[in-house]
Amino acid sequence: MRVSVYGSGLTALVTAWALADVGNEVRVLPGSAASLEALRRMQLPFDEPGLTERLQQQLDSGRLQLTDSESQAFSHGEIHCLALETDALAEAETLSVRLALVARTPITLINQSTFPVGTSQRLQQLMLEARTEQGLVADVACLSLPSFLQEGAAIHGFTRPQRILIGADNGAGLNKARELLRPFNRNNEQWLLMSTREAEFSKYAINGMLATKLSFMNEMANLADQLHVDIEQVRKGMGSDSRIGYDYIYPGCGFGGLSFSEDVMQLAKTVESCVEDSSLLSAVLETNRQQKELLFRKLWQFWEANLRGKTVALWGAAFKPGTDRIDNAPSLELMQALWAQGVKVRLYDPKAMARVEQRFGKRQDLCCCDEPYQALEGADALLIATEWKEFWSPDFARIATLMPSKLILDGRNIYDPVYMQSLGFTYIGVGRSSAFLTR
Repeated sequence: MRVSVYGSGLTALVTAWALADVGNEVRVLPGSAASLEALRRMQLPFDEPGLTERLQQQLDSGRLQLTDSESQAFSHGEIHCLALETDALAEAETLSVRLALVARTPITLINQSTFPVGTSQRLQQLMLEARTEQGLVADVACLSLPSFLQEGAAIHGFTRPQRILIGADNGAGLNKARELLRPFNRNNEQWLLMSTREAEFSKYAINGMLATKLSFMNEMANLADQLHVDIEQVRKGMGSDSRIGYDYIYPGCGFGGLSFSEDVMQLAKTVESCVEDSSLLSAVLETNRQQKELLFRKLWQFWEANLRGKTVALWGAAFKPGTDRIDNAPSLELMQALWAQGVKVRLYDPKAMARVEQRFGKRQDLCCCDEPYQALEGADALLIATEWKEFWSPDFARIATLMPSKLILDGRNIYDPVYMQSLGFTYIGVGRSSAFLTR
């Protein structure tokens, strides 16, 4: 098939690569001259393992091409995949109208962007009106294909999806869409077919549920501290119930991410505007906001509010392992809270250092370090905000030498409290205050 992909974000580029990889002829219209030039240099705006090499392979094969010409993209595609950023709704509407006026073949537009519920219907209506006004045959269809890709695992997520949730308001374009995605539906039947509005709302509802699970578990962890209960044992008990499961019930110092956080915020606004006296998602977001300051509050309590002049080592700035993105990351609020109290931060992250420096610039109270043990030099405490794999089994003897206080605040509960106590560390986790008493 001939496919045109609009966008330069994670969903757009993974979609373009995956469709070219299985034999389609794909053209990508990034949307701006700067984005196009960056793509030509293979400078992606995110760090997705393996994607740069895969994109280059498809560019070399000729099945994937980059273009700055709307007319070329419009005339090329049998199917058009719209994968713009969440704040580009106006751009999506304008592009859809221009597509309707330029394309001379039946239009199948697959909307992968996370826009408000009802957007796919609106885009189809805009295309129908544009073609009707020009006396063109109104053979257009706009389908919804919500993106569930996760940074760091997006390639696997697209090629081996848990489900292919597709929204269509009639049969127009559906067969083409199913044929396009057939190579990724080989293991077993993954199709979930519904209306476009239901598909769009499902994306928001899924993220809302995941955020609720995370915030609920963080609330339970904070309560466990007060009740002298080890939340890790409670987590195992909860996860053993098949109605709950083990996913998304790990307590920590809050969740972040651009798309995930914004999706939940958008859903909360929609619920508040449409449902009277509904405050669940607002409470979820407020719980998460407070949780991002948890390590600061624990440090404040441990040092009895005497933080000024202290230095802390911070391991992890990215909102999750496997990415260099720091959008809404707990580390950002944590550092700002520490700086406000006169604390110097020595930071290390395997991938996100450049983004932190770009965001905060040069600060005397921020030292960006080249490796994790360098961050410990002169530190009074070690704080862990991101559970990078290289942090899981460090050289604890070296940590003790570099940081005589041997104070660790673990925002991701990656260490065993009993073992840490046996090494002489003062270990403070999330909801693990009584772990020593229960073993």
